[in-house]
Amino acid sequence: MMYLLKQNEFYMKIIITSISFIKQVIMSSKILIIILLFTLNSFSQKEYTVTAKSGLTIRNKPNIKGYKIGRLKFKEKITVIEKTDFSFATENIKGYWVKVKTQDLKEGYVFNGFLKAYTGNKITYTLHRKEGSIHEELRAKINAKEITIISFEDGGCFEIKEVQDYDNDGFEEVLLEHDACGGNCCGNSISIISYNGSKFVTTKQEGYDFGGVTLNYDKNNRREFSIKEENIGHGNTTLCENEKNTYIFEKFQLKLIKNEKQNKLKTITEIKSEDFLPDEFGRESRENETLFIEYDIDNNGIKDKITAKYWARWGILNDIKIILNGKELKTEKIGAPKRIGILKTKTNNVHDLVIECDEILKWNGNNYKK
Repeated sequence: MMYLLKQNEFYMKIIITSISFIKQVIMSSKILIIILLFTLNSFSQKEYTVTAKSGLTIRNKPNIKGYKIGRLKFKEKITVIEKTDFSFATENIKGYWVKVKTQDLKEGYVFNGFLKAYTGNKITYTLHRKEGSIHEELRAKINAKEITIISFEDGGCFEIKEVQDYDNDGFEEVLLEHDACGGNCCGNSISIISYNGSKFVTTKQEGYDFGGVTLNYDKNNRREFSIKEENIGHGNTTLCENEKNTYIFEKFQLKLIKNEKQNKLKTITEIKSEDFLPDEFGRESRENETLFIEYDIDNNGIKDKITAKYWARWGILNDIKIILNGKELKTEKIGAPKRIGILKTKTNNVHDLVIECDEILKWNGNNYKK
């Protein structure tokens, strides 16, 4: 009997100890959850400043139709308190609507494309020009000391696209967009200059884009830079090999995160700028000739004709003519592509056309429309 009592007492101690341990685990889990929630909340509620010089509208809903409840001033400091999945784009800038709180505790939604992380402005970047020079000079001021990063003698032509802290290290970077010094020979490229704690460092230049860089924000307010690699220039007939690349700034470099290639549609027959050049099989140059293709485009048993000339300055077609049943169509909106061809697909029983790689022209009953 005594043995049974002692045995029961032993098991009771084990049960009590186990219950105590479980309570401690539950309490620790609650504390951990509270810490995590506090950390996430603190991370999301980051301070930003307005970069739109004309100010930024604050709305009661996360869309352009939301009621205007106020306007934020240029450089005004606000706090982002909530992210959304509602995207928006304007002026070569893409991003998302975010919920913000102003200094006077007003809450509403703004487009984050015109916000940048608040850093206390430890570095200032300035662009300088001088009479008689087409080149620019970039200077930075840090700790009351002015440093020339790119001098006039370096022979660069560029503009400051924006200044902000891309990697959240407390130092603002400067995004430069490089151009052809006023000419139209070449596409634009981008580079970023940053401060690593001891000196300024410059990324490799990326892009060859006649339209310039597009700035995006992802859902986490991380800046993305989209720029094309275009095959355009004197005698450049390369077709459908343009790329659109998207980068982020990471570890003092532009890091590629997305690559988009062109899709080339297959044609029945076509004219392309390359057809005017001599080839490895002994074909002589036909740069001064007018080339043509013939095909029954509208399926009436009569062959129609498309003609084109070559513009060597840009490696493209020009003076394109579409002759349907002996009548020349108006083709101003077609522009000057590197290729025009006839597709198998039809609209209103007339073959669709393609220009460049995948831009389709469809028959509306009177003419071709994009």
